[in-house]
Amino acid sequence: MKKSLSVFVALVMVLSLFAGVGARSAWADVTLTVTPSGNFVGGVDARGATPVDAVGTVASITDGTHAVVDVTRVGAGTFGAIPNVNVLRATAATSTDPDWATSGDQSITFGGGYAFVPGDSITVAAATRNGAGTIISCNTPTTLAQVHVTTAAVGTIGPAVKKTVGTTSSTDLTWGIAGSHTITFTSTVLLNALDVLDVSMVRAVAEVPAVAFLMLGGAVTAGNVASATWQDTTGASHTASCTAVAGDTLATVTTRLIDAINAVAGANIIATNASASAIMLTQRVAGTVGNGRKLTTGTTAIAATLTIRTLGGLTSPVLVEMGKTVQLVAVDPTGAIVTATWTSSLPAVVTVNAGGLVTAMRDSGVVLVTASYGMYTGSFVVIPISPQTITRLAVGLVPARLKVAGQQQFGAIGASKAYGSLDYTTQAVWTDTLRVAAVFSVAPAQGLLTYRAAETGTVSAHAAGLTTTV
Repeated sequence: MKKSLSVFVALVMVLSLFAGVGARSAWADVTLTVTPSGNFVGGVDARGATPVDAVGTVASITDGTHAVVDVTRVGAGTFGAIPNVNVLRATAATSTDPDWATSGDQSITFGGGYAFVPGDSITVAAATRNGAGTIISCNTPTTLAQVHVTTAAVGTIGPAVKKTVGTTSSTDLTWGIAGSHTITFTSTVLLNALDVLDVSMVRAVAEVPAVAFLMLGGAVTAGNVASATWQDTTGASHTASCTAVAGDTLATVTTRLIDAINAVAGANIIATNASASAIMLTQRVAGTVGNGRKLTTGTTAIAATLTIRTLGGLTSPVLVEMGKTVQLVAVDPTGAIVTATWTSSLPAVVTVNAGGLVTAMRDSGVVLVTASYGMYTGSFVVIPISPQTITRLAVGLVPARLKVAGQQQFGAIGASKAYGSLDYTTQAVWTDTLRVAAVFSVAPAQGLLTYRAAETGTVSAHAAGLTTTV
């Protein structure tokens, strides 16, 4: 929909994209601060069939990528991450030790005279569910071994014992059909006739726990208290705190607060380092039940934090499609945009360059992006998602606290059937019909309109096959 826009009237809230423009000296006495990223986000419920690993026995090798396999247990679900096929080979060893029925470190007796070595992965036959474990230590030939049992055996145990001799990969749909078939592998080099193959299967969408982040900032002084209060997936609240001592740094206080959080009995949270001065809190119970659970801090908020948003004006958390980019902007307490130092808690999932440009490298996860500028710090949660088909594109003005004469930022926000707010400001091609003023369409100033006098015209954004004009 087109409508006439009076630049003189509309340009009342302005935003500078240039480093240092409008910057003010805002150094103030600061103390230790603990700032939450917001409530827990990113929890996903598992979807798809309950996984059942496929099992088959190699009958013969056809060539370098094919083998005839007798599928004895049909797989269900989606193929797991490659390499997804464990190659199990029969040994002379036997075992009927009842301790195979108990998970954990067990002393297991063997017969048959076979010699295992520490690190060997082995399975023992059982009537209902085979037992599996890893050799920790053993004698030679092996009659007694310390085994870390990872899968407890169910039913009558033994006597056959197999050893994992390697892995390969296969995503052949024939694993879903019982009987003898020719199956495709990435390689059959490791396979021998009579080898047993165990194919890892998972749910189509794995369950993911909700997470939240804590950012520590400011200056550490002995006696400062860092504390956090969170809800677990049942809604119960828990609190942990630690007190800074002489010689502490942000890094040491962060470590101490992590230890305090993990020490809370029944807290149902796992605290880990997201960075030297940031903490990731992960709900122990996965799924959407963790989303929206509250995270607060017990310290007094002071003006020592950066406000971070996207170029198009979206606030944390923001969704970014795999392979696409979103520009982040750091604003100090005065409202000035500053040249911050940017870091990502998981660069393999989400990268951020020196200018704050975020790129989603995968289609799932929850990542904390942090910005620092002198004594100021800020954080922003990025959730990568799979590529979307954009059905709507809206263009609007981006509000700003600090006015800069002659400049106005526009944002382009896309929407798909699944998601309502996707920042397409950096993806869009920007054009205008203004005679004097001009809108930028190159990084890092996409959507920035510069002007010198009042005039009437339109600004358009073109992205994902859509065009929107204001």
